[in-house]
Amino acid sequence: MNLELNGKQFTLRCDILALDRAKSLSGIELTKLDDDGDVVELSKLLYYCAESGAKHAGIPFKYELDDWMSMIEMSDLPKLATAVSDMLGGGEKKS
Repeated sequence: MNLELNGKQFTLRCDILALDRAKSLSGIELTKLDDDGDVVELSKLLYYCAESGAKHAGIPFKYELDDWMSMIEMSDLPKLATAVSDMLGGGEKKS
């Protein structure tokens, strides 16, 4: 899955590494995320997914969490929520 932020494309990969880093480094409990989730937690989760996606693709990921968060604008929030929902299996089923 790809996500564009601030004119930059990121490949997202929601794997065990991303989930573990989100939990251990940011205290994000996946079981506590829901449709009305905290936008900051959702943004952080996507950071770890972007980091893992870049690693898996062999692409350097030169962003710190603060850099990532500063690229997100309020107008990006709907697509962030959709990305998280799709990666965690809550998106619409494709035939």
